[in-house]
Amino acid sequence: MKLVHNLFVCLTFFSIIHLCQAQVSFPVNGVREPDQSCFLLRQATVHPEPGIQLENTDLIIRNGKIETIGKDLKPPIDAVIKDYKNMHIYPSLIDLYADYGMPEPKKAISNNAMVSSKEGAFSWNEALKPEIKAAEFFTVKNEQAQKFRDIGFGMVNTHFPDGISRGSSTLVFLGTGNEHEMILKSEVAHQLTFNKGLSSQDYPGSLMGCLALLRQTYLDAAYYEKVIKPKEVNLSLEAWNRNGSLLQIFAANDKFDILRIDKLAKEFNQNFIIKSNGDEYQRIEEVKKTNARLIVPLKFPPLYEVEDPYDAEQIDLADLKHWELAPYNPAFLEKNNVEFSFTTNGLKDQKDFLPNLRKAVKLGLSKNKALEALTTTPAKWMGLDNVIGSLAKGKWANMIITNGDLLEEKTQIYENWIKGQSYVVKRFETDNYSGNYKMQLGPKSYEIMLVKKEDKYECTILTNDSMKLNLQIKIEGRYLNGKFTDENKQVYLLSATEQEGIFIGQSIGSDGIVKIFQMKLNDDLGKEFKVDTKEKNANIPDTVSMVTYPFMAYGWMEKPVQKKYLIKNATIWTCEKDGNLSNTDLLIENGKIKKIAKSISDETAIVINASGKHLTPGIIDEHSHIAISRGVNECTEASTAEVRIGDVINSDDINIYRQLSGGVTTSQLLHGSCNPIGGQSAIIKLRWGSSPDEMKFEGADPFIKFALGENVKRSGGNNNQRFPDTRMGVEQVYIDYFTRAKSYSDDIKKFGPDKVRRNLDLETLAEILDKKRFITCHSYVQSEINMLMHVAERFNFRVNTFTHILEGYKVADKMKKHGVGAASFSDWWAYKFEVYEAIPYNGAILHNQGVTTAFNSDDAEMARRLNQESAKAIKYGNLSETEALKFVTLNPAKLLHLDHRVGSLKEGKDADVVLWNGNPLSVYSLVEKTFIDGIKYFDKDEQVNKQEFIQKERARIIQKMLQQKSLGSTTTPFRSPTKKLYHCDSVEGETLNSDNDLNSHHHE
Repeated sequence: MKLVHNLFVCLTFFSIIHLCQAQVSFPVNGVREPDQSCFLLRQATVHPEPGIQLENTDLIIRNGKIETIGKDLKPPIDAVIKDYKNMHIYPSLIDLYADYGMPEPKKAISNNAMVSSKEGAFSWNEALKPEIKAAEFFTVKNEQAQKFRDIGFGMVNTHFPDGISRGSSTLVFLGTGNEHEMILKSEVAHQLTFNKGLSSQDYPGSLMGCLALLRQTYLDAAYYEKVIKPKEVNLSLEAWNRNGSLLQIFAANDKFDILRIDKLAKEFNQNFIIKSNGDEYQRIEEVKKTNARLIVPLKFPPLYEVEDPYDAEQIDLADLKHWELAPYNPAFLEKNNVEFSFTTNGLKDQKDFLPNLRKAVKLGLSKNKALEALTTTPAKWMGLDNVIGSLAKGKWANMIITNGDLLEEKTQIYENWIKGQSYVVKRFETDNYSGNYKMQLGPKSYEIMLVKKEDKYECTILTNDSMKLNLQIKIEGRYLNGKFTDENKQVYLLSATEQEGIFIGQSIGSDGIVKIFQMKLNDDLGKEFKVDTKEKNANIPDTVSMVTYPFMAYGWMEKPVQKKYLIKNATIWTCEKDGNLSNTDLLIENGKIKKIAKSISDETAIVINASGKHLTPGIIDEHSHIAISRGVNECTEASTAEVRIGDVINSDDINIYRQLSGGVTTSQLLHGSCNPIGGQSAIIKLRWGSSPDEMKFEGADPFIKFALGENVKRSGGNNNQRFPDTRMGVEQVYIDYFTRAKSYSDDIKKFGPDKVRRNLDLETLAEILDKKRFITCHSYVQSEINMLMHVAERFNFRVNTFTHILEGYKVADKMKKHGVGAASFSDWWAYKFEVYEAIPYNGAILHNQGVTTAFNSDDAEMARRLNQESAKAIKYGNLSETEALKFVTLNPAKLLHLDHRVGSLKEGKDADVVLWNGNPLSVYSLVEKTFIDGIKYFDKDEQVNKQEFIQKERARIIQKMLQQKSLGSTTTPFRSPTKKLYHCDSVEGETLNSDNDLNSHHHE
């Protein structure tokens, strides 16, 4: 060990010579010294790659690369010899997702929020920076590099951290040489995200906008590459196409982003490596099916402060469960054969990386897979496994020196070698341990003195009864062995390892009892002996949360399945010409309504006694904004027809379950109303626990959201950046866009689709002209309602639905003639100037004029009570009960073109049915059971058990947190992740309430 210690000066000298000589392209002022350096590392335990361990092995390193690995190698004449007996050598780690050495991104200053202010023939959108080359911006930053080196990393793939397309990354060594030497590969991967970054432009302003921009860019790049004479020179598209030959690394913000990225990959034939968020275990089956390679952050939630019951109540069950299960994520991935590497990205403190990695290993991740994820796997993905990632002849000498198994808790890294240069992480302690110690043996302590004489230690016991005691100690390297006889003639065998100046180990007495043994140079031993308590508590068998679907309150342990149900003796509201049927049975089989009749008998069905109860079709909400991720409005342009709500469905929204409890089974998820032409809608069934794509109503016609009125023109609200500012301008937007869409469609028919640049915006509008997509339009004022009908008739199509339509009663006859339906509020009025002339009789008047009329929610809370909203058509309009219920069942089904499947109870239709404990139009009636496709998704009788389980699970995890704190772990206040409730004119959305309480309310 002395030899190792004494060689640091020599090593530094040789390294400096090597660095000065390696700059071969630079001029030399004087005589160039020989460009060489050689080291012999002796007697180490070498781990050349995961799963292989070579004992007492030597390495010869020359000029930064491994020359030879073997036993008892003959020292080269020019070698610096280093003795690593009892030490371990691993390949240095590789991080595929970093921004090391990059400049701080700066927000562009622009007076135009619509078009990029960047000078040059680059993309119109500042969030697209494919022309960026990280290698051109990279500078060596030793303070940053040292943080990586201290935790074992020798290389990182670094990129410029700003934008949706961030250009190409570069692979660099984490040494202190100049940039020319530290770059191994100048371009590695095209880096992509869903984050707009510091762009000064408004677009994209939502997740769906980011996806639309990416889709359009892929199409534009393909067209730019194949067209013979492009109409423009676009350096960004040229760079995009060049980057296509690189790896494609795409960052996901959550588990659902992985599925979105996979869909993008399949659409454009890409093979993305996805930087995940550490929550993929929550949807492991779907993630596994993508076959994507993942770069996984080892960031685990902190220990939250939960001593105050109020603080604890603010934490959703999902966050409590994630705190507990996040460290198991790597084990989940390995078990499911998902290929992955690890990254330090996302860690507040990089020092947490190795403890988190070791924790993951303790919780099921194999050591070999852990090492692969940090060495051979990233090297293989980059196609550089012939030069990095393992220790072999000819490869770069990137190595870490440890005092034990890297993945064991107490192991420390002493050196990190990069390109054959050693960087000290922890200096080797002197091998002279002479001094006064306090020795602790179980509960007893003794004062002793050690004096080293030659290769042995003499032990003196500094106590009054030292004559009764005997101590013999032998220390080799960091390992202590000895024998101690106490005052009772009990003999103990001692063994310990030096850790940061303290010998910690155990003793075995002649009576077979094991006790803690410790020696420390000072008297303060109390803290160290608490370690024993922690270790004992850590071994207590622990109960761990199960993954539920969805991963939150009221999630399923096992997803519900279709069964055969026979509902007996109900009052059935068919919403068909048969009206209401008393004391009638309904048989559900294979997800369909098999039979409706009296006295049905089927011994294979589950029988539900519905005597005195009412059975209705599932409620359909024509206008909803639940279950949408990261933005309901893409407000940034007059037309954003290219964006799709279907891309951003959030199947983990607690409002899905809440609305099941109110009998809702189908919802149209609409874009907001801040621009004349909004985005494409998504129609879903509320299949609680399903993935986003599984929630979509298969085979449903496509719809799109339009809007009129104040929300669109937003007088003074857009700083005159975005047209239009007046209601007149809104009309011109429609005329202009439909004119362009017709011209676009004509060009495709004339020249063929391969000869015309594909435009996702105009393509969507052309679908309206071709009567393949249908409009739901936000509307209030009669003049604008008339205007849009005239525009539609001018272009030979019809508006499908006016939603809100609070002045519809003024133009009901014109609406009937046009053929448009109405989805209105029951009795909202006077909440803004546009609706001062709204009346609660509106729905009944429209209905009586022959307009298909529905009531909708536009509100996550109201949707749970749409049955009561429909009842208001009886109070305001004298409609019959059966007609009133159709306002939230059959009529919205007709508006959505789904009445052949849902909206009424009829043999052959989907078994979307709701069982109520009373008249469904009564404010006192509650939903007892909700079925979708013959699957029971809500059961009031099961609620008590579910809520009891949730409370027990919360209490169990909170107690676990309190226990962790009592053992000395640091806590942090809980910061709730951003959750939003959206409605029509939401830009940022409203903060969503906790999911702890099913009956909690939130809306103004």
